[in-house]
Amino acid sequence: MTESNAKEASPHAGKVDTFPTGRLTYLSPRPLPTGYPPVDHGHAIGKVTGHYLDFGVGHSNAFSWQLVIGGSFVLFLISAVVGPLLGFAGGYHFGNGWEDAVWAVEELFKRGFWLGIGGALLVFSISMLPVRKTFQQAEKIYPTRFNRQRREVCFVPEGEEEPIFVPWEQLQAWILESQGVSEYGVRRQYGFGVGFHHPETGERFTLEFETHGRPLAISNWEALRA
Repeated sequence: MTESNAKEASPHAGKVDTFPTGRLTYLSPRPLPTGYPPVDHGHAIGKVTGHYLDFGVGHSNAFSWQLVIGGSFVLFLISAVVGPLLGFAGGYHFGNGWEDAVWAVEELFKRGFWLGIGGALLVFSISMLPVRKTFQQAEKIYPTRFNRQRREVCFVPEGEEEPIFVPWEQLQAWILESQGVSEYGVRRQYGFGVGFHHPETGERFTLEFETHGRPLAISNWEALRA
């Protein structure tokens, strides 16, 4: 194989590898401008400083915390506030006026307040189980670190403790597009990945995750480069 043919066969930005159910489009080495905004749609980027960027672990989702805290608080409000108000309205319209309305509020509040506290704590505890599991898993994962000053990428493969340093110019990035047919029709899948060949052994290491579309995958790549 001549030198020109070898360069053409090696991965580079714009190169497309096809397979029976889809294709692989490379974004680097030798990256080119894509015109897409740098947005981390996949929530794969973690800590970002002026020196480095962590990729592959992500960060906590604000919506999940809102759901956990908000759900518990809403349950407490329904039990301690909404219930007594409904009791007040029922006592006033269907009872003996203000006397029954005030009695209904007092009784429902006494019971509803503590029921609301207990229910909110129970919902909060149950909702925190998957959140805690996610954090425990994240603690066991070494993120891929992009060092912006030294222009190198630090990988720690799964099951390994020794890091592997790869120059930025040798990093491979790609978009994965595939489709298949199921009983529900045609299903399309998209993904984004980065990888490299070990400088000494030549073994290939990759890190991939699924995205919801081709533009979103390209934006994730631009977020790494930004």
